[in-house]
Amino acid sequence: MIDLLIKNEAGTRPVATARSNDAVGAQNLRVTNLDPANLIVIGNDYQVGLDDGSNMRGRTCTAKAGNTATFVL
Repeated sequence: MIDLLIKNEAGTRPVATARSNDAVGAQNLRVTNLDPANLIVIGNDYQVGLDDGSNMRGRTCTAKAGNTATFVL
């Protein structure tokens, strides 16, 4: 399980944190424990990477249920 940081589309400010069993570079990155989940919106773009701010990549949120979501490259 890895800890993730989710930033706004420009990568200028943190939006949420999450955890995942997928590799950070996975095509479809499924995350759990979104905090705060209400700031993640399906169809919006985010920068998602490791919780230390490394490996950030642009991704689109394609699914969300409660505090879980999927981000696609």
